[in-house]
Amino acid sequence: MITIVWLLALAPGDLSYAELSRKQGLQAADGWMREGKFLEAAVAYRSILLTPGEREAVRIPLALALLAKGDAVYGGIEIRRAHMLCPDFLRLAIDPAELLGAKGILTKAADSAIQLEADGEGAEVDAVAAYAYFLEGQRDRAQAALGRYVQSRGNDAYARDLGAALAKGAPSPTKASTASTVDAPAPPVPAGPAPKTEAIRAGVRYREPESRPLGEILSK
Repeated sequence: MITIVWLLALAPGDLSYAELSRKQGLQAADGWMREGKFLEAAVAYRSILLTPGEREAVRIPLALALLAKGDAVYGGIEIRRAHMLCPDFLRLAIDPAELLGAKGILTKAADSAIQLEADGEGAEVDAVAAYAYFLEGQRDRAQAALGRYVQSRGNDAYARDLGAALAKGAPSPTKASTASTVDAPAPPVPAGPAPKTEAIRAGVRYREPESRPLGEILSK
């Protein structure tokens, strides 16, 4: 029933994780994830990623497995690679409770990773933490992690795209203001024509070129 509801909630252009898993043969690795065996899951995803074919989307569950098992730095490397190499990065709809067997596991892993992040590794940790919070629906935490990432790496393509996805999920100002004033009396309408307003132009943001990691290490 949960799977049916999740599929019905997908936007027309979204890609379900179940479909990705079926096409890429991720069932065994997904099974390790649901059992909480994140090291085994990471090894399985990595093995599939290295086989011939279009496998870049497998980097997404690989990054989540790495985060869940405590390798947030390499999880951050893989999630940014997935964004760069996988055209369907933000179209892939992942239900964390279905993938990991329970809701909140990614949130706890991201919280722990942020607390333990070492000097010089914060950007990678914040990158995967922001995506994990995004999947878990923790938008305030996702925005905070993404903000720290931007401070370290600049407003690169990853930050812009994930930021846009977070903005889409936020409640619109119209709905928020309506809900907060539904029981309040309407204010008096001032006489005369309403003042004209001008569009606010966004300032130019600094962007630092994204550099690819020199190597990949899968720690045990």
